[in-house]
Parts: sequence; structure tokens; C-alpha cells
Amino acid sequence: MTRSSSSGWTLAFGLIGAAFALACGLAFAGTAHPPRAVAAERHNPPNIVLIQADDQTLGQLTGKVMPKTKRDLIRPGTEFTNYMVTTAECCPSRASLITGEYAHNDGVTSNQVGYPGLKAKRNVLPVWLRRSGYRTMHVGAKYLNGYREFAGKKVAPGWSNWFTVLSHTQYYKYVASEDGHRRNFGKRPGDYITRVLGRKATGLINQYAKQRRPFFLQLDERAPHVSRTKDPYGDCDEKPIPDRRDERRFSHAGLPEPPSYNEADMSDKPPFLQAAPRVGPRNEARLTAKWRCSLDSLVGVDRNVGKVFKAVKKSGELNNTVFIYISDNGLFYGEHRIVEGKVFPYEEAINMPLVVRIPKRYRQGARRIDRTGKLVGNIDLAPTILDLAHAKPCAHGRCRTMDGRSLMPLLTGHGKWPPGRALLNEYSVPDVPRYSTCEFAGIRTRTDIYVEHYRVVNPATHKCQATLQKERYSLKKDPFELNSLCHGGGPNSCPNNKNQLHLEAQLQRLRHCAGIKGRDRRSGTRPFCK
Repeated sequence: MTRSSSSGWTLAFGLIGAAFALACGLAFAGTAHPPRAVAAERHNPPNIVLIQADDQTLGQLTGKVMPKTKRDLIRPGTEFTNYMVTTAECCPSRASLITGEYAHNDGVTSNQVGYPGLKAKRNVLPVWLRRSGYRTMHVGAKYLNGYREFAGKKVAPGWSNWFTVLSHTQYYKYVASEDGHRRNFGKRPGDYITRVLGRKATGLINQYAKQRRPFFLQLDERAPHVSRTKDPYGDCDEKPIPDRRDERRFSHAGLPEPPSYNEADMSDKPPFLQAAPRVGPRNEARLTAKWRCSLDSLVGVDRNVGKVFKAVKKSGELNNTVFIYISDNGLFYGEHRIVEGKVFPYEEAINMPLVVRIPKRYRQGARRIDRTGKLVGNIDLAPTILDLAHAKPCAHGRCRTMDGRSLMPLLTGHGKWPPGRALLNEYSVPDVPRYSTCEFAGIRTRTDIYVEHYRVVNPATHKCQATLQKERYSLKKDPFELNSLCHGGGPNSCPNNKNQLHLEAQLQRLRHCAGIKGRDRRSGTRPFCK
């Protein structure tokens, strides 16, 4: 993209911004935009590349598994070591990414609710960016769960370019929508989904990077999500399927066994979890095989990171491009005796990778921050992207009240960050449960996590029933969450002290919160988020 403060799209952006401000009035000023940490480059917002893995754990982002990501993004970027997803499941996590809201505000509280439950579908991140002058490009193995059933092959609101797989978990033999046109892929090596996504992403960069419009590229990978199909070239049937050339690359990798693995004593846990069986030899072998296939599949994701980075560099836009790397949620590999899925509010599912590589010109000349341990969440990504883009969360005269905040103060070292910040972790499924918990809400701080389960599965009926079961862990003293301070999980099992009362009160506020104090108008009588 040729940088020019007098370019046509910049003028259009200014006119659109003025029109929105007039239309929205005080409400627009109150909800529209997080405080900007970077005033420089106002007329030259960056390109933004966001790469999202599917079910990648924090422990899988290593230099051995992903050397190109380490070289191109982590070493020259900022690593957030205390980044959490506010709902540890694919669709709710991805909904929070494009809304900047908690699930209780955007409506997507579980995969079962999915895209049909998303509120204000035409008032989301790609719409905001496109209205602000960006070319918005989605290349992905999925968008949000349930999108295909809701809209078929149609392009989702806000996207200038759209290449999105419509099939659910396939790595081969899948159907995609390319700008609204159906495309079928087979089982040749060149049809492998990670290869196809890499080709599409780099092709779009080659085509549009040098134009005057800045671009936003969201690359949603399939890996290392489990497939429900056969592996045509290897041994990863119904597991994450790697590229043919990466099969068995980590065939000798051992399954990680942290202290939480196959937890010896579950008596501290809530009643609905206490009866979970030990991880036996058969499950351990299955988990080990899945772990190895996951690592193999991530080699292709890492290759795509390198290709996308190289394409941006070749276009001459490297110093004008911000890169963000995330995973939508984690996955359990036997920790706390959980051998399947995610959702549960333990660190293995909620504490995820976040890396941001931001050129110096967009840091207002500040030195690069190598890493930060401040508590941040996926609800902070949309506000950060809007801050960089000088865009507002508004469409058609209406503005969305985001619950997250811009990360620019942490990326630059300038500006304030709320001390003692707490984030909400929440989940709620309708009547057909997939996991043994149906509804919970928890509060996560840098030192503690406290969770209340409101509905769990009755083992006799296999339906959700009302309850109140609690758990709390000191992450500083007990990072593997082995000893709940609410031992046994009963309603009256927690410590009777000021810290516990404070956590309970904060949780009740966050369960109903909306917006940020000092930036947004209060939504009725609801409290602000942190």
C-alpha cells in the first residue's frame, strides 16, 4: 500500500467518521472508541494480519514445533503470558473476537447457540474496519459455528474478500465458499486445507498489499482441531490431520504430564467432577497419539505464518503491518482427568497464546515490550485493532458497547492499565449438554480464579439440572489447580474471609457488566466491566 495522508480512502474515512459522529451524538462519543495510546500515523493506519489456530494449547507454541512463528513474530514481537479467553469454546471465543464483548452481551454463550445467536450480526469488527477504509479479507477453515446452517455460502457481513470452508472438521474433501461461490476440494495433497488456506492468504496479500487501502486479513486455521474423518496419508484418523509431508514428524513426542495430569485426588473438586475416572492405559495411548498428530498438524500452520510474513515483506509493507497470533481456546489432554474437549474453566483451556508484532512507527517510537504478564483477554482484541485502525465500533448509525480495552498501553508502555484487573469466564448451553457442566461463571485475576457452577448434568437423566457448586484456586500458590480452596465444591465450602467475599461480589458484577467506565455510557443500571 502506498502511504499518503491525502489518499482517497483517508478522505472517505474522515467524512464517514464525521457523519457517524453527527448521527450518534453523545452516545457515539461515549461508546465508540477506546482511548488511543498512539496519536502518530493517524492518517496511515497499519495493515493488520490476525492468524488464529483452532484448539492450540499454550504448551504447543514452542520453537521446536513452530520455529517460523518464533522467528518472525515472537522474537520481534510482544508476548502476553497472561492472556485468557473468556469462554473456552470455538464459537463464543470467535464471537468475542469480532465484537469485543463477553458472551452474555453478544449472545453466543456456547457452540450450540452458535452464529444464529449472535446479536447485531451487521455490527461487528469487519464491518467497522471496512467502513473505515480497510479491505477486509477472511481466509478460514471456519468463521463461527453454525454460520453455514444460517447463511449457506453467502459472504458474512463486512468482508471484502471471503474464502471460508463450509465443512465442519475435514482436512480433505471439503466445501468452501469463495466470495459466495461454492468450491469443492478433494483428497490430493494439494487439497490439504492448511496448504489451501496458505495459498489463498498469500495470494490476497500479493494482489492487494501494494494498494492504497490498508488491509485486514483474518486467517483462521483448521489445525490442530480434531477431525472426524480418516487420514488418507497417515495414522491420524479422527485426530488432527497433518500435511502429508509432516506425518510422523513428532512420532516420538511424549504426552505432557504436568501435576494436573490424571489428578490423583479429586476430592477438592465440585461434586459433579469428583467421580471422573482415572486416565487408564487405553485413554493415555489415545491422548498420546492425538498429541503427536496435533504437533504434526501445527507444522503446516507454522509454515503458513512464514509464508504470510514473507509475502508481506516482499510487498514492501512489513513496516506498515501489525501481526497478531492467537488460539481460540485450549484442549484437555488428561489434566484433571478430563480426556475430551475444552470449556472447563481451568488454565489448560483458558490460558492461551497471544503474540503481537507491531512496527515501531505504530508504537509512537517507544521501545518494544518483549513480554507482559498483565491480565488481558480476547475481548481486548477488537478494541486494540480499532485503536490501531482509528476506527469505531459503529455501523448504520448504531454503536456497539465493547467490554474489552485496547492493549496499546501495554504494547507501548504509555498510558494506564487498570490495577487488579479481573476478567469473567462464562459458559451456558441450552438443554442438550455436551459436557458435565451446563452453565458457570468465574472470575479470573492474576492471582486467583473463582468459579460458580449453576447447572450440571444429572448422570441419571443426562440432562442439565440446577445446582450451586463452587471452586477456587490460588494461581500463585497452586498454579496447576490441584487444591480447591472451596474444598468439595459445596455452596458453603469456601473460606469465610474478605478475599472470598470480594471475589464473589466482583463475579456478580462482571456477570452483568457492559462497557468501560470513562469511555462508555452506562447501560441502564448495569455495572461497568474492568
